[in-house]
Parts: sequence; C-alpha cells; structure tokens
Amino acid sequence: MAGARAIAVGVIGYFEPRTLGVGYNNIEEILSHSIVGNALLLLGILKFLSWSISLGSGTSGGTLAPLLTIGGAAGAATGELLAHLFPQLGIDPRIAALVGMAATFAGASRALLASVIFVFEATRQPLVCYLFSAVAAHLILIASLLMRNSIMTEKIARRGIRVPTEYSADFLDQVLVRDVSSSKVIALADSDKLRT
Repeated sequence: MAGARAIAVGVIGYFEPRTLGVGYNNIEEILSHSIVGNALLLLGILKFLSWSISLGSGTSGGTLAPLLTIGGAAGAATGELLAHLFPQLGIDPRIAALVGMAATFAGASRALLASVIFVFEATRQPLVCYLFSAVAAHLILIASLLMRNSIMTEKIARRGIRVPTEYSADFLDQVLVRDVSSSKVIALADSDKLRT
C-alpha cells in the first residue's frame, strides 16, 4: 500500500514538480506573485493532494512548508479572483496569500498567536486581516471539532501517547483507567436485595 502511495505522489510530482520537496521556493514565488492564475490554483490543489497522500501513508514529513504553500496558494487565488471581480477594492494578492497562510497555519496547528506573530514578523505590517483570518480559522476548526489533535501532535497521538490540549496540567488527563482499576469486579443482579 505504501508503494502505491509513493507512486501516486511521484505521478503528481511528474506533472507538477513544484509539489515535490520542502517547498520554500513555492512560498517565495507565491508571496512575490510569480505564480499566478491557473498555475497557482493547480499548485495549491496538487500540493494538497500529494501532501495528504504522503501524510496518510504514515511517513514522516514536513507540515509547516506544505501548510504555508497550500494556504498561500488558496489565499492568493482568492485575492486574484476578488481583485478581478472588485477592482475598486484594491486587493493585493500577495497580502491575500499571507492572510491564507496565517489562517491555514492557525487552524491546522491550533497556534493562533504564533501564526499572527509569524506573519507580522515576516511582513512587519500590523494588518488586522491576519488576526481576523487566523481567529476565524482557529474558531471554526475548534468549534466544529474537525480535529481532535493539532496537525503537529496527530502522529504522536496515533502512537498512543496522550497529548494534553489545555494550558493547565491535569494529572487525571494523563492517567488511564486500565492502569489504576482493579480487575476483580463485583457484579450485582437487578434481583439482588440490599440489606438494611
């Protein structure tokens, strides 16, 4: 099965070589608006597809660069579409790419503040749209319970290691019932009488 997934990723990479590898050059090209239109949309879709196949196979792989590539491509494509439909708004697809990156990173990693600070440090622009997009993505994923763990901790959780999701330590969250319960069970039938 892993071989079939590797072949699928390879076939996608054959048609779109930018989907292979880490992808920092993709992020740079998206932010500089070197990739536009259908090429941008195709990169985002195929990167998402190959990354999903790769992660689904259980292999170790990066998460940050693919998230930023996918989010940046989605944001830039949306920005291009809105700029075409509403030119009077003055939407810059490069800013839209950053908004997409912040939202994708915040939603998938559950690191709301880190994603906003990341975009601020990258641009030195205190734009409120980064904060709004990150908060929206964070709340949508948390409220709808699409992900029990963040994308950064999912693999650890699948190995059976309990990952705390709260900021405060809860000792009982780390204790499993099977580790502390006794195996001697006393069962009562519903017909048994209680002595008073």
